[in-house]
Amino acid sequence: MSDVLAVGDAFQDLFVFSNDFKVLSDRSFKSGKSLSLDYGAKIDVDEIQYHSGGSAVNSAICFAKIGFETSILSFIGSDSPAEKIISQIENVGVSTSVVKNDSEPTNTSIILSCDGDRTILSYHGNRNFNDLQLPKSFKTSWFYLAPIGRDCAELENKLIENIAKNGSGLIWNPGPPQIKQGAKANRHLLHLCNILILNREEALNFSACGKSQIEDCLKTLHDFGAKIVVITDGKNGARAYDGEVFYQIDSSPDKRIDATGAGDAFASSFAARIISECDESKAQKFIPAREVIIEGLKWGIVNSGAVVGFVGGNTGLLSKQEIIENSEKLVKLEAKVYS
Repeated sequence: MSDVLAVGDAFQDLFVFSNDFKVLSDRSFKSGKSLSLDYGAKIDVDEIQYHSGGSAVNSAICFAKIGFETSILSFIGSDSPAEKIISQIENVGVSTSVVKNDSEPTNTSIILSCDGDRTILSYHGNRNFNDLQLPKSFKTSWFYLAPIGRDCAELENKLIENIAKNGSGLIWNPGPPQIKQGAKANRHLLHLCNILILNREEALNFSACGKSQIEDCLKTLHDFGAKIVVITDGKNGARAYDGEVFYQIDSSPDKRIDATGAGDAFASSFAARIISECDESKAQKFIPAREVIIEGLKWGIVNSGAVVGFVGGNTGLLSKQEIIENSEKLVKLEAKVYS
């Protein structure tokens, strides 16, 4: 039996660094910025690095390093990148017994890194998440549902059936297709959701709150059924809501080299602190104490801060003891509770 099953994508990440990348102000893009290259030119690349990645991989490694018995449910090819990904995650103790190997090339991201942030070009292959098989006999205390693609209703039903049968808990970080569908269309998952985690833009779109205050967005998503809602906001830290009070925490002062995987690190580290307090037989109905939520926010900030100090979505992930030690060093990093 697993403590946590991470469900989602596995990727080979190719990081590309060049001094010829330019960031320009451009209001035609949502971010207000664009990454610019000299069109038609041959661009010198200063450095390339290969890493394993994908939200399910990053999160599974995080849970395993913190000390949980962790499995991963994902697609992977039958090529050299697949072998490297499997080797890495198994080396940290992640079980790959339910990983599906297929004939497609392993998912690949080309990550153009510039000024501590990145633009990601992703190739997902011709895969359908409904083809992932979860044996009926498989048991896990917690499902960590990372971003997945379209046409995943059958997979969702398999997870719901397993949760109903075994009383497992659900941590959910919705993907772009689910964000676009909105919260109303995903009530079947939200009412089972112990922890819902999104970034600010995702949360506003998913909840249809538009430009409302974040507190209104947190309340709306909680009303749809999620027991704890967490919204991250990059350098502005994160906020959470448990149905009674709000929580706010600032970001850490860590040097930012590459932002890839920071969201995965925050989400899985926060979840890890929460589920460490839970009796595995009562996961689905578990609601943590306020001090545990506060500590969870600190764990998320500390581990995501460690990740951005390295290239790669999981290179800088910390062990449980390292998270605790780093949390104690950041004496000014405290979550505020308000209503």
